[in-house]
Amino acid sequence: MRKAQRTLVFSLISLTIVASLLSCSKADQEQEVNEPLEAVSAATDYTQVVSSSVAIEERALRDRVIGSGTVQGQREVSIKSRLSGEIKEISVGLGSTLKAGDTLLTIDDTIAKLTLSQLESQYENAVKQQAVNEKLFASGAISLSQLNQGKSSLDGLSAQLEQAKNNVANSRITTPISGSVAEMTKLVEGDLLQAGSQIARIVDLEHLRVTLAIGQAQLFLIKEGAPAEITIRTPTETIVAEGRVSAISASSDSRTGSWVVYVDFDNPRPDMLKAGITADVTIFNTDAPLYTVVPNGAMVNRGGKQYIFVVDGSSASLQEVTVVDQFGDLTAIESKDAFVSLIGERVLVSSLSRLIDGSAISTSLE
Repeated sequence: MRKAQRTLVFSLISLTIVASLLSCSKADQEQEVNEPLEAVSAATDYTQVVSSSVAIEERALRDRVIGSGTVQGQREVSIKSRLSGEIKEISVGLGSTLKAGDTLLTIDDTIAKLTLSQLESQYENAVKQQAVNEKLFASGAISLSQLNQGKSSLDGLSAQLEQAKNNVANSRITTPISGSVAEMTKLVEGDLLQAGSQIARIVDLEHLRVTLAIGQAQLFLIKEGAPAEITIRTPTETIVAEGRVSAISASSDSRTGSWVVYVDFDNPRPDMLKAGITADVTIFNTDAPLYTVVPNGAMVNRGGKQYIFVVDGSSASLQEVTVVDQFGDLTAIESKDAFVSLIGERVLVSSLSRLIDGSAISTSLE
């Protein structure tokens, strides 16, 4: 019996020792785990606000007008026939490059030349007859009325002769400008062409023009002669050219309410750029005033007043400002303190709702 009691006591003592050892081991492990957590917590300052900042600039706010339009030639002509007749020869085709005076089409001039020859003979005879009439008038053989009648006949023949010469010249249809054939009426040799018929449209591709439609707000930002940048995007490259505003319409279009603006430029790639393509145009306002400018996202409205947060070392400094103007994604401001210049400072543009004057910050640059 005593032996059983001693065994039970010994077992209880052993269990107590094991439990004590296990408890110590667990405490050691918890201490090892908690130590790095406490170190990280101590090393991290969660009172700082992470925010991005940008430089405050002095620049023009409304310094450009952006639009897009269709490219056309500065000079384009629509060529029509001035003479009726049979087409003898067609010298060009769609896309042909021409110089001023080159022939597009020739009309059979057989009848025109015969008419011209007859009128030249008649005119020569009339000139001789008028010389005789003047001598007869001087001798009193004919009256002044007869002399004037001869002059009228001579003048009539002179007009017919000029018309006949024009008909012969007009049998060869030429282009008055250098350029390329943008449109060509479908004609074949042997067709009978009527006077006034459309033949071709010639476009000067060396000197191009973009036509823009602008609104009233933009109208006051541009003037004739203003510099412009023309951007044309192709599937393989972007082509940029410099141009100038050549004309601004004196009145708005009654249908659209917009004003027409011409921007002219020299074709930098005549081999690629054609009339009818679309181009983006930026017109620069060189007279635009300079302002202190910040992004719209930097503005803070508190209590009906406008503020910005300026970086002051590792703190955010709240500055009250006056909004002068706003355009696009930029705001022009002035400091409420006339003796404070904000230009060159850095303004915070994110996490603004978490900031107060003097907040500790960690900033990144944009």
